Amino acid sequence: MGRVNPFPLPPLATDESHGEQLLELRPLVVRTVRLVVGAGSAIAEDAAQEALLELDRALPQLREPQAARAYAARIAARVALRIARRERRFRLLGVVERQIEPEPEQPADLVELKHAFDSLPPRQRAVAVLRLYVGLSERETAEALGCGIGTVKRQLHDARAALRRYLRPEMNEENEGGRA
Repeated sequence: MGRVNPFPLPPLATDESHGEQLLELRPLVVRTVRLVVGAGSAIAEDAAQEALLELDRALPQLREPQAARAYAARIAARVALRIARRERRFRLLGVVERQIEPEPEQPADLVELKHAFDSLPPRQRAVAVLRLYVGLSERETAEALGCGIGTVKRQLHDARAALRRYLRPEMNEENEGGRA
């Protein structure tokens, strides 16, 4: 007699339209998670899989099919934020995450941009991803992250300022020199 698995996995994409919708949303979910967690992190791959599983479980309950993209981004951002915060705590405790192999030769500007983006706190990264990459409105971003519209505006403002400081340090020196 075979053993019964006490922790069965939920069925994935049971109907054809659900499976098609999940396949269509997969690139958005994976890219959103990678950008929020950090593209060079092996944990990003695990987080993307977790987000896809959550999306697969949640899609059948979605009442408005036209909201699927925003809903998928919401799930991806929340999973990614949870994972990013956990990893940040691990780093503070001295537990180092595993790294994936570096991507083959990339333009220096792209590598610098990735480093700048990865230096942002997880919440600012999530707001920037949802607003600038996914294209959600301020209201949709606020709903996705469970915060107010003012918080979204402030986080995006702070993220842009931090990226500007990271990518253009010479402008910081000029601004500081003029204020003395």
